[in-house]
Order: sequence, then C-alpha cells, then structure tokens
Amino acid sequence: MENLQFMTGLLERKKEEFAGVYFLPEKWNYCGFTEFSRQAGREGEITVNPYAFFSRCLQYIMEQKGMNGLAHTGAGRQEDGGNTAGREDLCRRVVYGMMVRTHSAWNHYDNGEIISGSFLKSLCLLPLLQAFGVNMIYLLPVCDYSEEYKKGELGSPYAIKNFYKLDENLHDNLLGEYSEELLAREFKAFIEGCHLLGIKVILDFVFRTASRDNDLMLDHPDWFYWIEKEAAPGFHPPVVEKEKKLTNVQDQVLANLYQSSGIEEYLGKFRPSPDQIDAGRWQKVKERQAHTGENILTLIEEEFGITTVPGFSDIINDPQPPWTDVTYLRYYFDLHPKARPYVPAEQYPPFILQDGACLNLYQGEALNKGLWDYIVGVIPFYQQEYGIDGARIDMGHALPAALIQEILTVVRERDPQFIFWSEEFSAENAAAARECGFDFITGSLWHLYKKHRAAGFQRKLLRESWAAELPVAAAPETADTPRFAWRYGDKRLQEILILLNYFLPNTVPFINNGLELAEIQPMNLGLDNTEEGRFVLDAADPLYGKLAFFDRYRLHWLNPDRDWMTELLAKAARLRRRFIATLAAKENFLPEASCGLSGGCEGDPRGDGKGRRRGDIRRKLLFLCYRLQLPEEPPAEGRLFFLANKNLQEPVGINLGELLAGGGETNTSKAKVVYARGEERDEEWPAGDGWELAPGEVVIGYTVP
Repeated sequence: MENLQFMTGLLERKKEEFAGVYFLPEKWNYCGFTEFSRQAGREGEITVNPYAFFSRCLQYIMEQKGMNGLAHTGAGRQEDGGNTAGREDLCRRVVYGMMVRTHSAWNHYDNGEIISGSFLKSLCLLPLLQAFGVNMIYLLPVCDYSEEYKKGELGSPYAIKNFYKLDENLHDNLLGEYSEELLAREFKAFIEGCHLLGIKVILDFVFRTASRDNDLMLDHPDWFYWIEKEAAPGFHPPVVEKEKKLTNVQDQVLANLYQSSGIEEYLGKFRPSPDQIDAGRWQKVKERQAHTGENILTLIEEEFGITTVPGFSDIINDPQPPWTDVTYLRYYFDLHPKARPYVPAEQYPPFILQDGACLNLYQGEALNKGLWDYIVGVIPFYQQEYGIDGARIDMGHALPAALIQEILTVVRERDPQFIFWSEEFSAENAAAARECGFDFITGSLWHLYKKHRAAGFQRKLLRESWAAELPVAAAPETADTPRFAWRYGDKRLQEILILLNYFLPNTVPFINNGLELAEIQPMNLGLDNTEEGRFVLDAADPLYGKLAFFDRYRLHWLNPDRDWMTELLAKAARLRRRFIATLAAKENFLPEASCGLSGGCEGDPRGDGKGRRRGDIRRKLLFLCYRLQLPEEPPAEGRLFFLANKNLQEPVGINLGELLAGGGETNTSKAKVVYARGEERDEEWPAGDGWELAPGEVVIGYTVP
C-alpha cells in the first residue's frame, strides 16, 4: 500500500489550505463522507473539500485489505478459487472497460469546464463497480498520445506517441505539479487499490499502428512509411473495381489489388524516409529539434515536404475514411514475396497496402528487428514496473503470429497466470487464439443481441458462446459500438438482455464505461455506426455530438435512468455470484435442455433442427439450463434455469417439466424461484403447473427434489 499511503499523505497535507468550491456527483459518495453541502441549480451534486473527500475514499479502500478473501502473489496475481493449477477460470470474472479520462471526468468548478478523469479519481470510484460483480478492470490505452493530426478536441488514446510513457493528462492536479515520477506513483496506486479490492487490471496495447509523429521517428525514421505531404488530404487506398465492397485480403485478390486502375497513382505518392533522402539535412533537423523541442514531424514536413502515411482499414473497398491520426509501423524492410511479381522492389519507395497491413498473412523476409524487440518489451515493462495482470492487444490477430508468440512467452516467463485477451470477433477462430496462448476473446455477442427477435437467435447465441473454444466477452456494448440503452429503449428488453448476459455459458460478462449509467452517447463510431450516430443526445445537451474517444467528455452521472440500470446490474451480479460455481463450469451447461424439448431443436447450437416447439413459442422464449449440485444430504442434482419471454406484446405459457425433459430431468415437482417480475425472490413454485410469462418477463430458479 506504499503508493496509496503516499497519495493519501499528499491529500491530507493540502486539505486545510482549500477554501474553494468543488462539485462532484452525489453518487460518488459511497464512503459516508459527511462534510459536504449542496447548491441550488446543481441538483444531484454535492460540494466538498476534494482533498478531504478523496483522502477518505483512499482510506476506505485501504481498509479493505484482507477483507475480500483474495490473496495476491507475484506480479499482482490473485488466487480466488479458480483453476490455479493451470489457467485461471475467467468465467468467474466480470470485466469493466474503463477510459480513465472519461470515467471520472466532471465539471468540478463553477466555470463549467470539464476536468479530465484521473488515476486518483478513477481509483476512488472503484468501490462503486463492485456492486456489479466487477473483479477485473480493462483500461483503454493509458500511454502518452499525440495531438498532431488529432481528431476532436483532445485526440485519441489510440494515437500513441510513446509506448513507454504514461499519458500526463491522467495526472490529478490535486496531488501537486505534474512530474513523470509522480504520475507513475498515481498509476501504481491505482493498481494497488484494484488489488486490495480483489480486482485485476488489464491494459489495452496497440502495436500495429502509432501516432503520425511517434517518438520513434527521431531515431528511426525508416520504421515508418512516408508520402508527399500534399498527398495526405483525402489519402485513401485505391478502389479495386474487380472486388466487392468489404473484401478480405487473400491470395486470390492480390492480382486485382495490384492491377487496379489507381494503383500507380497511389504508389507514386510514397517517398523514402528523410534520412534516406538527405542524411545531412536530416541531421540538421534532428539537431534543431533537440535544441528547440519542436515537433519532429512538423520539422520533417517543412524541410522535406513529406509526412507519415495516414492509417486505413486492411479491408479492400472499405468505405470508412482513413485514420488520419495514426500511421502504420514498418515491421519488415522488404515487400512480402507474394506481392513482388506485381511491383518490382526498385521501382517504388517503401509503401503499404491492405496486404501489408495484414501482417498475420503477409510478412516480408527482412525483419525490422529493432522495432520487433522494442514492441516485445512494452508489456513486460508495464508488468514489471506497475504490476498489471493482463493485456488486450488491439488488432492482435492482424500481427505476425511469431510476434504475438514471443510477447506471450516473455510475459509468462515472469507470470504464468498473466491474462491475454484476443480481439477476435469470431467464435470460430477461438481455437486458433487458444493455440496462440490467449485466454479469452472479444466475440460478437453485442452484435447478436440485435437479432433477439429472429428465429434461431438462441442457436446463434450458443454457437458464439457455449460452443467457442475460449470464453467470450459477453458485452451488451463496447467502446466502439452504439450504446445498449440507446439501441434497446424498452426497459423490459434491457432487463432480459442484461440478465441473459450474466447467465450465458462460457462467457465473461463485460460492462462498458457508462453502461451502468444508461449512457446513450457512443464513445466511438468504429463498429456498426455512422456519422449520424454521434447525434443521439438532446441538442441542448452540452455534450451533444461529442465522442469520448476524441473530445472532452464526461459521463451522465445525473441521468434519471441511472438508478434503474445500476440496480439491474447489481441484481444480475448477485444472482450470478450465487450460482457462479455452476455457471463458470462449461460442462454444467445442458444444450439439449436449453432449447425446450428433448431431441434437439432450433436452440441447439449443433442446429439439427429436429425438435419443434408448440405454436410459435420458439420465437418468444429464451431458455437456458444447467446441471446444479444441490447442498442436500445425500447429494442431489437439480437444474438451474433461465427463462425469458422476449416477446414484448404477448404472454407465453410454458410447462417447466416439459422444458427440462431434454436435460434428463423428468421428475420435477417444484422449483425454487430466485427472480421473477423484476425482483429477487425466494419462493417455491409448482413445476408441474403451467406458468404464464408476461411480455418481457424473466424467471430464474432451480428445481428441487
């Protein structure tokens, strides 16, 4: 607790000096802080001495030592009843995705300016997440990012300027003047606090791209791709007329790609790196930068008339605009062999096309060993310096398999339990991700939830969860998608999908930053969205049109729907925790029963389609069934079930005994219902009688002898 105590000391020394007004949402006051007041016109907020308030929060967190039943070993490892002999059982985890600068941002002062979130404030808000079962934090990038060619007011945390340096904007001025040393202690304190609360910390890392002016440029300009500066506006890869929209790169399309009508014009925009254009002039530029501290890319643009190539999708004929704030890193100094017949090596300077961006498929032979080793060292640095517990590698499936393997090997030599999350969207590729050493995948459940009304929804759902070779992130939304509360406005549907999200087999429930507040404004428009998607707030809202990925943004802590959503998540967490031993063991799930009739049906992930429901029940009902060991003497086995009428207009009648027959349960006389009509319960219902589920109703329970 060294760093937590250090920060508490800083705050305690300053609290007597504060004489101003500092606002924060009253919901932040979980620790019983009483020295606050309220002001008219700021309903839902309190005014506090921030030094005293955050000091009390840190003390509260430190008081939790030894109270959560979790022991840490090694570099922040926890042993919590999971599979410690091998890999941890991640299905016992609930993940919260946090963008620090947004998560704890607020307009703390009378001038209305949004003050960025910080490690200090986000650390102090951690206990609020425990009500939702959160025991793992996934942090979006916390590295130093660039404002050169930035999008929006602030720029994206994914436009990384220095992989080994923390973002100084995450420093909190309450702790004093910024320094790298102080910021490092703030981050260490954040992780210490997480560990005291039994929460693991996963960081997001980006290794395929970097900011357009990444610090590596100063010593290694040849590690980047360069184009004429005047060609940068409107830059995009050529349209390939012979291929369809959104075509994946593969050997069969290479000829069409390199022989497309705009290819020569495209390749003609590329230039050698500045040191290769004129070594003497390059040396003078470096000397000037060292003397003045000017931005190195700006100097290169002025002196050489070139700039780094804007990033772009690795999909052919992708309509999304270029990523103007990032550029591709150059992992190989030569062109990959399959492209060489189309472009003689001596004809053009180093360039990149969609095939070169798919490094998992196409690699050169002249490895950029310096860049390779630099990237391999990034995660071990954060592992050793800060004690992180895991990593997500952004677009890791598009990097060379050998690079991923080396990173995993180096990290796990120090901590065999270190967690690796693969940004793999298809459950079909989970086996390959497991072979690479990953522990769980992103999956696409957020996308499937949109199809809840369709026939075959449950079958598809189980194919993307239970049938996957690795646990899947059960995410109602992600940082890149439209918001859950906006997409599913009917609260009955929100109730179904949130509870379902906590009860799906082979999954790791995932809560995206702001979901718990029923936030409707997306953080980014990256997946399944359009430019119009940024305008979902009321036009009078000061955050109208702003995106957390790029702008100064704060969450809607005063949202009137907040309490309903937080209570729903808390109920889901309590129910999941009650049955976690059953839900976390994949073998307990009964797919035959989970379709409603014995012999298989449209809900069976194997999709044999033999069973038939009565009437249109299969379009109305969601039904999950697990084998449940009951605390009886002698030992007895029951069935844990999840039932939901996803039809919001009509009730549905069911017979629990018939539904359970497919799972081998034929003598069901009564059921213990733990959730119904929107509330947690402890009631016995006769299982032999017909039940009627109201439109949108969820019933959760288990059978008893």
